[in-house]
Amino acid sequence: MIGPNLLQSNIARPFLLLPGLAFQAAVALRNVLYDAGRLPSHRLPCVVISIGNVTVGGTGKTPLTSHVTALLRESGYRVGVVSRGYRRRGARSPLLVSDGRTLLADAQSAGDEPYLIARDNPAVPVAVGADRVDAARLLLRAASPEVLVLDDAFQHRRIARDIDLVLVDGRDPWGNGRMLPRGPLREPVASIARADVCLVTRSNGRLPGALVSALERYNPGAALFHCRLEPRGFVNADGESIGPGSLKGFSAYGFSGIARPDRFEDDLRGLGVRIAGARRFPDHHRFRHRDLEEIGLEARRSGAEVLVTTEKDLVRIAEAPKGSPPLYALAIQAAFPSGPGLQAWLLDRLAALRRGRSGPT
Repeated sequence: MIGPNLLQSNIARPFLLLPGLAFQAAVALRNVLYDAGRLPSHRLPCVVISIGNVTVGGTGKTPLTSHVTALLRESGYRVGVVSRGYRRRGARSPLLVSDGRTLLADAQSAGDEPYLIARDNPAVPVAVGADRVDAARLLLRAASPEVLVLDDAFQHRRIARDIDLVLVDGRDPWGNGRMLPRGPLREPVASIARADVCLVTRSNGRLPGALVSALERYNPGAALFHCRLEPRGFVNADGESIGPGSLKGFSAYGFSGIARPDRFEDDLRGLGVRIAGARRFPDHHRFRHRDLEEIGLEARRSGAEVLVTTEKDLVRIAEAPKGSPPLYALAIQAAFPSGPGLQAWLLDRLAALRRGRSGPT
């Protein structure tokens, strides 16, 4: 039997052909113009590191951005973060989310991902804006970072970068291999040739041979590392944390508004949580009171002992539904195998960039 989603995709496919070809042509022209220098890239007075991917959603950009930001700060660098702030309130003007001392905006004004990055890195200034050049200038006026990390910016070429980190899902790297709107690709896979580092995520602790071969074919000079995206625990609405094994054996009703809800639900099962029911909303969904009331009702009907969502979703929820089970969010972190890896590579590259900019002594 053909499911409704597959049926809808089959019906829609002919209507997506022309928009898909138009998008592909626009992306190709834009990249050619940037490569030729016909479209300008703004050079900032600091080292710029971009973190992004070639597909939409679900590869772990936010945990990795937070990880890299913390790594650089702990290594003695003054670091700041700039993000678009997707679907935030008041998105026309750039906004300083944090000045590195105080959190200045809520999740609705900042966007859920920049808010989480700022919250988890309280000593790091964070700015957002649809025009990331303006957002970067706002941050530079507020602070004096030596390194600026651009979140979700592989396609944002208006800011010149010194290092490009690209994440690739080890289980499903390119989806159906087609560009938006017919597939998940934001630009052709061959664009990985621009990357300095390819980070393979969600591949059970290994680098799949076929994917490694593909990445080396598109970009033989890129450094290649494996990055685990693993649960670090659960948090409640008050910010209190419990360990990743704390809900093992509990019956949970899961709900989420993220790009890949199946991965969230798989992570819960991997922690021994029994899923009594689940509800999936569109990515970056703004939960209304009615949504939460329905979730609470469904949870009670399913016999769930707890409600579980994602950290990104929790920051968009003003109040848990009354009379529902306790609400927790699953927190995910980026982790790397022990030994030389991304940290050593980044610090070596930053030291080389610093020597290059200081000139001969």
